[in-house]
Amino acid sequence: MVSSTQHDHLVREGEAPTDEYISPASPSLLPAEMNSFIGRGSLLNDGIRLLRTARLVTLIGTGGVGKTRLLLRMARELVDAGAYKHGVVVVQLADLKEADDRLESTIAGELGILDNSSTPGLARLIEYFRHRQMLLMLDNCEHLVGKSPGTGQVPRLLTTLLKAAPGLQVMTTSRVRLGVQGEHLLIVPPLCIGTGDCGRDGDENGIHEAQQLLIDRAAAAGVRISEEEYPLAARLCQLLDGIPQAIELAAPMLAAMTLQEMVEHPSRLHLLADGPHEQDHHRTLHAMIDWSYDLLPVPERRVWALVSVFEGGFDLDAAQAICGGRGVEKPDVLSLIVRLRDKSLLVTEARGGRTRYRMLETIREYGQELVAAAGEEYELRQAHAEYFDELVARCAREWFGPAEIEWMRRLQVELPNLRAAQEYFLSDPATAERGREMAIRATGTRFFVFSGKLNEARRMLAMGLDGCSDAPSLQQAAALSMSSWVALIQGSQALARPLLAQAEEVVRQLGIDEPFGPLLYGQGTQKLLTEPDRVKARESLELLSRAERALRSQGTPGDVFMTMLFLGMAASFLGDAQRAFAEAERVLAAARASGAPWCLSWALWNNALAELLHGDPDAAARLAQEALRSQQATGDTWGPTWSLWLIAIVAVTRGDYELAGQLLGGAQAGWRHTEATVLGLLPFLRVQQQAKAAARRELGDDEYKRRFEKQVELGESLRPEEIYALAATPFPTQRQPSAQEMLPGGLSDRELEVADLVAKGMSNREIGERLHISFRTVEEHIRRINRKLGVSKRVEIAAWYLAEAGK
Repeated sequence: MVSSTQHDHLVREGEAPTDEYISPASPSLLPAEMNSFIGRGSLLNDGIRLLRTARLVTLIGTGGVGKTRLLLRMARELVDAGAYKHGVVVVQLADLKEADDRLESTIAGELGILDNSSTPGLARLIEYFRHRQMLLMLDNCEHLVGKSPGTGQVPRLLTTLLKAAPGLQVMTTSRVRLGVQGEHLLIVPPLCIGTGDCGRDGDENGIHEAQQLLIDRAAAAGVRISEEEYPLAARLCQLLDGIPQAIELAAPMLAAMTLQEMVEHPSRLHLLADGPHEQDHHRTLHAMIDWSYDLLPVPERRVWALVSVFEGGFDLDAAQAICGGRGVEKPDVLSLIVRLRDKSLLVTEARGGRTRYRMLETIREYGQELVAAAGEEYELRQAHAEYFDELVARCAREWFGPAEIEWMRRLQVELPNLRAAQEYFLSDPATAERGREMAIRATGTRFFVFSGKLNEARRMLAMGLDGCSDAPSLQQAAALSMSSWVALIQGSQALARPLLAQAEEVVRQLGIDEPFGPLLYGQGTQKLLTEPDRVKARESLELLSRAERALRSQGTPGDVFMTMLFLGMAASFLGDAQRAFAEAERVLAAARASGAPWCLSWALWNNALAELLHGDPDAAARLAQEALRSQQATGDTWGPTWSLWLIAIVAVTRGDYELAGQLLGGAQAGWRHTEATVLGLLPFLRVQQQAKAAARRELGDDEYKRRFEKQVELGESLRPEEIYALAATPFPTQRQPSAQEMLPGGLSDRELEVADLVAKGMSNREIGERLHISFRTVEEHIRRINRKLGVSKRVEIAAWYLAEAGK
């Protein structure tokens, strides 16, 4: 909780916070303020004072009264004061729907927890907050509150979280109370309009909060309110009840009409003298929106109504697609959007490298009322769904190419619109097939992997499957196979196996003779990642080869590449060196030919794996580090942890045990962040266990604990930027023995020992046990012996040793 010391700091300017509250362990990510913050000094102090003792504070007030701006300013002041050791996080909930199951994942996303785990979202949040001192701020909660106190998604979640996490405090904004035990309400009234005591929120010249806001926003619109007009400005603010959003809407109108004209036509505001204050304020705001709408030219009105169909914002391409030909010319859309922005009806933001536009919720609700009143809702939702369906289809066709990062980022930003489009298609049996296909295509682009939202892929696929008819279809089999694959890479065999079994049953019922690529891909991946019997696991090589041929015939190059990538992994984990390097080179060549940067980073990773298991550890390190740099540069959320893991295993193979321990510890911390795990992926787990066992044999138990396990703990505690910098540092070149140190044949002392044991008929495993080194290290020594002696067979090593070195 905020202490009295912190509170005093916040209300006294010029003091530095105490050391106890400096440098939160997790970043506080707050939306930038786009314009000045006016007044509310007393309310800010009241809110911060409440946090000294209360664990849940709700800023409550009518729509448009400024709850969100107050919340964000309070967050900024608390962060600047270092008031919370582990940070302050603001989560916007306006885009969630009452029936959604994404509340936990939305909060987790703002905390930086990727939505990849099959573990329930509530459990992940409890684990995250349990030992942290944080302030969680939830904005726009009213639609997620039930009809009776304490019910609904937000109250139920907060009741659980506050009990489980003693260091957590929560502040929310809502039009209604949450009804959670211990909730403290802070009523957010309209701005002071000078008709009562404004306390410290008025200035010495009698200009109060509402009037100052009007003056400031009018100036931003290019209109100067002179001192002579201040009484008129004050009167207008009184007519608008001091509601900030109403004032924000009124200010741009002053470019078209004078203050005198606005004040002389108060009847336009439909002011009411009766009824509760909250209802009065709501009606005043609605009347102000009416007035704003009435003063707009017809094309601007039309765009306002049309763009209200978007969920979570929109870009120019989407606006042109929806507005063009519906009373608006496509070339005019941009200028009309700019005019709406200038009149405070739209806000601009940059996301995913593109300029986006968003409506405040009250403005969007008004636009949706216009659409409903005109009877256009069905037509508009259909146009919206068709646009985003085609967007996903284009991405599916083009993502395996130079623009794949742009495509994946674009779909990530458009996720709320993709959900809305899919829901529209699935709501009608006649279009349900398009809703299912949309989920399959979206998952096929791998943007869910790239952005760390694997659970969103499973949700979309599951929604599509829920709408399937009883009759089996190839589309159903494809969705089931894809769902199984997503669960597999999440490390959840319990989820993956029944889904794959259902897909196999659908294909069986269809009586398909031709190989079905998606199913073969799912079967091959399952064999690779979950089969404990190595002989049976090798069946993945044939399954994935068949899947590649089948998908290639369908003309889906992105799917073909992903199959090649997993075939390359299977060859490295389960095949011989020749097959491993052949497959790795094929994957790398395909990625380079496509110019696809994300795919290229994974092709480099795959080559590093082949070098680690069958070739040169130094080459493996260089390739894995190149993959890591590429993944970080593109913003991949999934790949860097796996590159870090691979570099850690390389370090074990080289005998750099301190470095290896730190990197492995960093990888384990990364897995917690990405919600991935090596535990459910058997070939990865097997390699890790072998590496640890080799380190233990080489070092002995005591040294292993000191030089390895302690370093793992250290690596887990390092910040991500520190551990990734460590992983990216080039490995030192291992010193080659001098001529005086070389023994017969140019072999080192250790290599000569290995040759001696080969000559005695020992296997690699027996040699490793005798010399207390890993099986992989023995393989590397024999590879170097072969190169130095110019031989290729063990019998030739034995013959050379007996003839030359064993004399």
